[in-house]
Amino acid sequence: MSGSPVASACAPTTAVLLGGDWGAMTVMELLRGARPSDDVDGEGSPSAPWLPDSARDVLLGVGTGLLSLLVVLVPTVLGWMLDPRPGATFGEPLGAAASLWLLVQGAHLGSSATIAFVPLVLGALAVWGASRGAARALDTAAVDDALVADLLPRSVVFVAARWWLGYAVTVGLASALTLAGTLPLRWLSLVVPLCGVPVLALAMALRRLARDADILGPRFDALVAPDAVRRAWGPAVRGLGLLLGLGALVVVGAVVVGWGSVSSLQEQAGAGFLGGVLLGGAQLASLPNLALWVVSFLAGPGFSVVDGAHTSLAGSTSGLMPLVPVFGAVPEPGSYPWVLRLLVIVPVLVGGHVGRRALQGVARLSSLRTKAWVAVTACGMVAAAVGLLDGLGGGSLGAYRLSDMGTSAPWLALVLGLELALGALAVVAWDAWRLRR
Repeated sequence: MSGSPVASACAPTTAVLLGGDWGAMTVMELLRGARPSDDVDGEGSPSAPWLPDSARDVLLGVGTGLLSLLVVLVPTVLGWMLDPRPGATFGEPLGAAASLWLLVQGAHLGSSATIAFVPLVLGALAVWGASRGAARALDTAAVDDALVADLLPRSVVFVAARWWLGYAVTVGLASALTLAGTLPLRWLSLVVPLCGVPVLALAMALRRLARDADILGPRFDALVAPDAVRRAWGPAVRGLGLLLGLGALVVVGAVVVGWGSVSSLQEQAGAGFLGGVLLGGAQLASLPNLALWVVSFLAGPGFSVVDGAHTSLAGSTSGLMPLVPVFGAVPEPGSYPWVLRLLVIVPVLVGGHVGRRALQGVARLSSLRTKAWVAVTACGMVAAAVGLLDGLGGGSLGAYRLSDMGTSAPWLALVLGLELALGALAVVAWDAWRLRR
């Protein structure tokens, strides 16, 4: 009955689910409270807040973390409900989901064995989602407030701190939930999701806010990067994208070529439909990690899927592979033809591309030293980024043979940096020779 009290009480809820004016008001917008809204005449008319500013900022931080946690929690619980284990309690999928959420943000799991493999796509999405929540909170900050230590407005600092506190509450809740699961948390590693992810998220949100308002104090003027670094930034980003793109293409090509082995491992895993979807999604989210392994393969150091199964340009050794379908694309054990070692020229060519881009950002009549320094700086930034991403991605899925996967990040960064610099300097030298003709 449309006129009943029950129907009247449910009308707003129904409107939220079906759309319309109620549907346009999200939870985040409710928590933000009073914000100027444009009326028909274009004049702002603030609405009365229903929460104090301090509580609203903390709740925004809690809500940011909870929304991210639910993305992992919901499919994990659904999978458990569709295929429950005998004698298992409902706390186990909750604990597993909390452990996986913290793992994605850089925490390590395990008691006797360490699990420290972070799918970089999921890690990037976690940081991006946190940055959106931080940006929502900072929208309410007074950008014209007095500066704190000549850095940021007082209101911006306090809003950011309260949002961070709320996010930390969610991290603490997830940490407590891990006690109900079978994947214990390495408590010392909790510093990464507790500090690393919020810091990156706030940095992105502050950068976005700084585009629209002058919030940076005079002390930031002393933090201006050197001229060579600023000129090298664009070429370095393009070089990193090119390397990761080439690595991803090689991974996809290897999966297509070895599809028989990949599909066979998928069947042997016995994950079922939903489990297979989740397994496929996890492998897709790990594509940048695998692309970094390919970059290490092309650069020379190679990579290891498990201890004792190393793959490089010289050949591949055998080893007992885990039941991860994508590992079926790894080449068969054996020695490779010597001509395959010529693939090491690929990073050199990428370095040449970086050098050419670096020359475009330098005046034509600049000194040879300046051009070479900008090109080498860009190559160093690419190599450092590759090493950092490989280190963040981790390389452990358990004990013994699974305790050391992938490649050595410092060794990869060093070798790759030298190869990139070789190509970049060759392009710079060629450009100098052409100018003297």
